[in-house]
Amino acid sequence: MTYKAFEEFYRKAKIKHLVLAEHNGALISPPFATELCKDYSKIAVYDGKVSYIDLDLPAVTSKTNATARVNDATWLIPYGIWDEFKTVIELKDRVPVYHYLDKPGKGQFYSIATNGKSACSFPLGYQETSFIIYIDDKGLHTVDFESNNKKCHMGTVYCNGQYWSMPRGDFRNYNSLVSYDGTNITKYGINVAPQVTRKFTDLIPVGNTLYSLPFGESAGLTAVVEFDTNTWKSRTYELDVPDFGKKYNAQVLLNENIIGLPYGEEYEENSNWGVVFNTVTKQSKRFDIKLNFGGKYRYRCGIAYKGNAIFLPTGSPDCPIISVDENGNFKASKIDSNLMFGRPIIYNDTLMSICYNLTDSSHTIVKIDEDLNLKEVTKI
Repeated sequence: MTYKAFEEFYRKAKIKHLVLAEHNGALISPPFATELCKDYSKIAVYDGKVSYIDLDLPAVTSKTNATARVNDATWLIPYGIWDEFKTVIELKDRVPVYHYLDKPGKGQFYSIATNGKSACSFPLGYQETSFIIYIDDKGLHTVDFESNNKKCHMGTVYCNGQYWSMPRGDFRNYNSLVSYDGTNITKYGINVAPQVTRKFTDLIPVGNTLYSLPFGESAGLTAVVEFDTNTWKSRTYELDVPDFGKKYNAQVLLNENIIGLPYGEEYEENSNWGVVFNTVTKQSKRFDIKLNFGGKYRYRCGIAYKGNAIFLPTGSPDCPIISVDENGNFKASKIDSNLMFGRPIIYNDTLMSICYNLTDSSHTIVKIDEDLNLKEVTKI
């Protein structure tokens, strides 16, 4: 298989829905909407049958990539990879409430974290996005976030009373782990591989300690970062894996172990190494998934389910679903190469996702069992 950037799907596919969330006991899917259907603006609702909530939104490509539950509402956060998109939706029951950002930006917010009473998203920002979105019981707020970089942050997590995000960055020397406590933004230098761009994607909290596996746009970054949110001190641990570009875009915590599956860069075929990192012993173990081309297991495609880490081929239809245990033992299940998966969710103790069919542009909610078999739930 040849490398395929996700932007190609934005341009050539008619993806209306990609993200699933739970809302008042039902599954909802906000409008994603790629370039060929950028005027699509409906929330799909599945509660035993399918219905839709119409939204009043402009024609925008990739409208929503993240949702957050805060108190009694679900918030849909704007992404808009190539378009100005300033609308935040607060969904109360089946009624959308519209909020409008007072700042510009494109490719704005890729993920959001919540503690149930508040939520926060740090900016990815393809262009101009220099602010944080923060939601609490007083509503939606924007907080200025100064940076001369772009694509600063992808993942946001909540830990020890604050929201945190690792440095990504499209330019060298961007190394700021940032936190926000509802009042103040604080930056902490993570001094690893200054020459490498797009250093990290996400964080995993373990108690009050944060961990992040390396990504890195190029080779040169081989260390996992550990950050203590009590002492504000960081340490690094070298991983027992070969050094290749675009390592671990997806990572899952199983008990005391973090499991990562490789992504891989476009011009090399050396990214066949998954990893298990033990957060107690700080030791790592590699395993060979026998897939060495680039563009495999993409952002947040992994989830813990019934004692294993399950990774879906989000954006890479030719890859299998892979299940990994905490010792690095894995099994793979090849699926229809015409199917592209959205991010997984656990709903009613069942692993579920949206499949987009590249051939007929249909969208299907599916269940995935422990043996990695697919079962259709419903078309949407």
